[in-house]
Amino acid sequence: MKKLVFFFQIFFPVFCVSGASAHEPDWLNSFSRIAVFEEGRIKPMDTYARSVLLQLSGKDHFGKRSACAWVANLLFQPDSVGHDKVFLINHPDIPAALSMEANPQRHYSFDELHEHFEKLSELAQGASAIEEKQRSLVENELLRVYGNLRLYIDLSVSFRFTQPHQDFAVHLPETAQALGMPVNEGGYSFLDIALKAGEMHQLTSGLETKTKDQWTGSDREIMILARNLFNWSDRFEGLPLHMVPSPRGEFFLTPWEALTQEFADRAVHQEVIDLAQAAAAYQGQQMIETDLALKKFFVSVSGRIFVSGKKSLNNIDLELLYQKAKPFDAARSLFLIALILLFASMFGKYSWIDPALWVLMVSGAGLNLAGVLVRCMILGRPPVSSLYETFIFVSLIAVICALLIEFFQRNRLGFLTGAISSTALLMIASKYSAEGDTLKMLIAVLNSNFWLGTHVVTISAGYGTSCVAGVLGHVWLMQKVLRQETKVLEATMTTMVAVMGVALILTFFGTNLGGIWADQSWGRFWGWDPKENGALMIVLWLIFLFHAKWADLIGPVGLAAGNVVTLIVVMWAWFGVNLLSIGLHSYGFTSGVAGALLIYAVCEIVFLITTLGVIKKFQSSEKM
Repeated sequence: MKKLVFFFQIFFPVFCVSGASAHEPDWLNSFSRIAVFEEGRIKPMDTYARSVLLQLSGKDHFGKRSACAWVANLLFQPDSVGHDKVFLINHPDIPAALSMEANPQRHYSFDELHEHFEKLSELAQGASAIEEKQRSLVENELLRVYGNLRLYIDLSVSFRFTQPHQDFAVHLPETAQALGMPVNEGGYSFLDIALKAGEMHQLTSGLETKTKDQWTGSDREIMILARNLFNWSDRFEGLPLHMVPSPRGEFFLTPWEALTQEFADRAVHQEVIDLAQAAAAYQGQQMIETDLALKKFFVSVSGRIFVSGKKSLNNIDLELLYQKAKPFDAARSLFLIALILLFASMFGKYSWIDPALWVLMVSGAGLNLAGVLVRCMILGRPPVSSLYETFIFVSLIAVICALLIEFFQRNRLGFLTGAISSTALLMIASKYSAEGDTLKMLIAVLNSNFWLGTHVVTISAGYGTSCVAGVLGHVWLMQKVLRQETKVLEATMTTMVAVMGVALILTFFGTNLGGIWADQSWGRFWGWDPKENGALMIVLWLIFLFHAKWADLIGPVGLAAGNVVTLIVVMWAWFGVNLLSIGLHSYGFTSGVAGALLIYAVCEIVFLITTLGVIKKFQSSEKM
C-alpha cells in the first residue's frame, strides 16, 4: 500500500501540490492519521473532522484552520472554540424564534446558541413529533441545528476525563494519604481518580459494614469520589468518536468507554493514558509532547488491529492523500479552463490551443480516473453505489467518450463536449460532497460487488453516453443557429448518432442486468418500480429516436432536438424518480432537487423553443 501511495504522489503531482501536508505541524499530521470507526468503516481523523465541520458549517475549514486543527481544539480545548461561528442556520425564522440577532452570514457560535439551548430543544422536540413527510423546511432545519448542537456538545466532552473538576476534589489529608495523592482542593480529573481504582475499592469495601454515622470525614469524601465516578461514567455514555479498539479488536470504543469498560486491559489502559497525555500536552501548548503521545497511540492501535486480523489501517494514508488532494476539484478546474480556452479560440487562431486542450483534458481525465480508482481501493468495491459516485463516474465516462471523439474527429468537438459535460457533472458532485463524508459503506440492498461491477457500472456508463449525446444535440442546434458549414453539421450529426447507439446498447444491457439482479434478490425480474421505469424510459426514448430517423419521421433538426430531450429523460431516470419515495429502489433519496429539476427542464424547453424558432425562421427565409 505504501508503494501505491508513493505511485500516486509521483504520477499525479497535482495531488501533492494541492494538499501537501508539509506545511502542517507534526502533531497535526499525527492527529489526522488517528483511526476513527464511524458509519461501518475505519477512517482517518482528517476525514472524520471534515465531515463534522461540513455538517456544522457547510465548509471543510474554519478561517485559516483546517477541519482537523479545529476539531482538535474542540476535543482538547473546547473553551477556545466557543466563540467560533461554525453553526450554519439557513432559515431566518430560527434565529428570530430563539430571540437571537440575525447574522447576514448565517453562521452562529456555540456561545450564542447555548444561551438559548432550552428553547431550541423545546422547538426541536415539537418538530420531531411531526411525521417526517409532513415537516416544513423550518422544522427540518430546527432538527438539523439541534442535532448539530448536540454533536458539538458531545465532542466537546469527549476528553473531559482529562480535565480537573471540583467533583474530584480531595480536601482532607487523610483521604489524600489513603489514595497516595496530595491534597487538591481544586479537584483532580476523572482519570486521576480512576487510576486509583484499586485503592478506592479497598477503602469503600470496608464501609459496607459501617453505618453512615460511623463514617469518618475521610470515609465520606471517599464515597463522594466513588459516587461521582459512577455518575460521570453514566453521564458520558453513548458519545461519538470511536477510536480505541476493544481488547480483541472486534469493535471500537470511545475514550470514555475504553476508560470505564475495558480499562483493566493493559493495551487499552496504555492507549487511554497516551490520549490523556496528548490532551494535557496540547492544553499546555507542548506540541512535541502532543505529537509523541499521538504517534505512540497510533502505533499501539495499528499493532493491535493487525494482530486481530479483523480490520486494517492500510488505507489510512491513501485516504489522507485523497482528502488533501481533492482530485475531482482539480479535474473540474482543468475542464473549466479548457472550456474557457475553447470559447477564447473563437476570437482568434492560436497554434498552441489544441496542444493545451489535449494536456488539460487528458490531465483532467487522469485526475478523475485516479480519484475513482483510489475510492475503489479505499472501500474495496466497484466505483458506483451512491448518488455522489454516479456523478464522478459518469463524468469520467463522459470525458473518455469525448476524448475518443476528439481523437477521431480532430475538430475540437470532443473537447467542447467533454469540457461541458464533465464540468457540469463535477459541479453537481461538489454539491453532494459538501454534505459530509462521501466514502460510505454499502447499504444492504447494494451489498454485491458483482452486480455493482456489472449492472450499476453499465447503466451508469449508459447515463454518461446519453449525456454526451444530449450535449451533442445542443451543439448541433447551436451550430445550425450560427449557420456553420454543412460538413461541420454532418460531422456533429454523425458523432451524435454513433454516441446514441453506444448509449442505447449500454442502457439496454444495464437495464437487463438490473432485472437479473432483481430476480436474484427479490424473486422477480421486473416490478414496474420507479427506478426500473426510469431506466426503461431512456431505452424506449432512444429507440423511438432511431426509428423516427430511419422512418424519415424526423430530420437532423428533430434528431438533435430529441437528444436535448434525452438529457431531461436521463435526469429523471437518474435521480428524479427518487422524489417519489416509493419502490424497492428507495435508497439514496435526495432532498431539494425537485425545484432544480423543474428549473432545468424549463430551461431546456426554452432553449428548444428559441433555437428551433430561429432555425425555422432561417429555413423560411431560404425558401423565399
